[in-house]
Parts: sequence; structure tokens; C-alpha cells
Amino acid sequence: MKEKQMWPDARLLELIRYDDRSAFEILYNRYASKVFHAAYNLFRDRDVCEDLVQELFIDIWAKRQQLNVDNVHAYLKVAIKNRVLAYIRSQKAMLDVTAMEQLIEDYTADSETLQHDITRLLEKNVAELPEKCRQIFILSRKEYLSNKEIASRLNISIKTVENQMTIALRYLRTTGLTDYLTIAALFSVFTRK
Repeated sequence: MKEKQMWPDARLLELIRYDDRSAFEILYNRYASKVFHAAYNLFRDRDVCEDLVQELFIDIWAKRQQLNVDNVHAYLKVAIKNRVLAYIRSQKAMLDVTAMEQLIEDYTADSETLQHDITRLLEKNVAELPEKCRQIFILSRKEYLSNKEIASRLNISIKTVENQMTIALRYLRTTGLTDYLTIAALFSVFTRK
């Protein structure tokens, strides 16, 4: 166990994929307090933040075989902030404006790494979509065409476009990509000049 504590995150994740609970415990001990502080800086409710951290790590263990993360620290930071924001939306809670400004500042500093991670994940996961679904998603999200324009260009119904977009977004949600996308969207909104 002591030897594992010195191992890099990538090695721990590899062991976790093979159900190694001690590797998971080391990863948890390495990051739980940092993740808690990231949550608490946004939403100053200790109990809620502790619950959100626990839920995040439970989710990581549950999805351990599918987990594809290059930078654990960045992933956890984005994932917990996404959970805090989801909690705030669901509870209509008040967000600390100073904390939001700090969030923007943090992401401005890390934006190049974050953008690289988002782009890589998006390209990888979009490539795994069925051909027609992928084509529609790209027309919608990269070429910014409306559903009507996509339907016209591909000579299909608007309903088909909507259904394929639902399939694409549902798939991307199951890959964990939406943790990044929600924060990236917030980042772009708050940093727009």
C-alpha cells in the first residue's frame, strides 16, 4: 500500500479499472480534500459539499471500467464544479459571485489545458457515434446549423434530426463529457467580452 501511494495517477486509475480498492482509496485520499475545497469555494455549505464529493467518488468507482481520464486533478475539479452548479440549479440556491469570479480566473489560467482536454474528448466520443448521428451532430455543433437547415441539407425530416441529436447528446452524457462541456459553456459565457 505504501508503495502505491507514490504511484502516479495514471497507474492508480489503471489499477482501479481492475477493481483495486486500495488504489481507489489512495486516489480518494489524494484528492478528496482538494475536491471538497473546490466545491466549498462555490457553495458555502459544508454538508452539501461533503455529500457532493462522496457522490462524485462513488460515481467514479461505479464507472471505473469506462473511465478515460488523462488529468485526474483537472477532471475532478471540473466534475465537482459541475455537480455544485447542478445542485444550485436544482435547489435554486444562491451562487457566491466572488466564487464565480474565482472560478473564471482559475479557468482562464487553465484554459489551454482544459480546451485541449475538451477537444480531445469530444473528437474521440463524436467519432464513436453512428455515421448519420455523427454527421448531424457535427452540422449542429461545429457548423451551427439549425435543425431545419440540417434536415434540408440532408433531405431528412426535422424529427429525424431531433432524434439523432438526442441520441448523440445522450451518448456523450454517458461518457462523462458533459462534465467538461457544462463548465466550458459557463467559461465561454462569463469570459466573453
